[in-house]
Amino acid sequence: MKREKGFTLIELVMVIVILGILAAVAMPKYVNMQDEAKSAAAKGVIGTTRAAIAIQYAKHALAGTAAFPTMAELTSTTSTSIFAENKMPDSPVDKGGNLNDVSASAASPIAAADFTETTAYVYDVATGEIRFNNTDTDPITSKAWNTF
Repeated sequence: MKREKGFTLIELVMVIVILGILAAVAMPKYVNMQDEAKSAAAKGVIGTTRAAIAIQYAKHALAGTAAFPTMAELTSTTSTSIFAENKMPDSPVDKGGNLNDVSASAASPIAAADFTETTAYVYDVATGEIRFNNTDTDPITSKAWNTF
């Protein structure tokens, strides 16, 4: 009698059960990684933007007029832009669909009334302060995006 090679039904079921357990354990970790990536991207974007503002302030200061970038300088999409890609970086936490739009704050410093979530950023020309225009909470730090 010839013996056939292959897996029994019990062996196949056990493999499927083990794969299901591994998937159940790995899935929450994957979801958390997405939140961590979004949080890290937001911190990187706001840090880059603030660094560009500080560099532009230093350039103005060296020229004899210490001033933060104007809205026109900040939002320029030409070669005179203060950003390497000639535009504001896209906000990873934008809600309004305007990934790199900037609104000026109504008063200095930026107040709660400035966060209308219609643009990606709120900028205070007088102090150079810039924040995300989003009042949702970062799931990693439990802080509102507009406090970054």
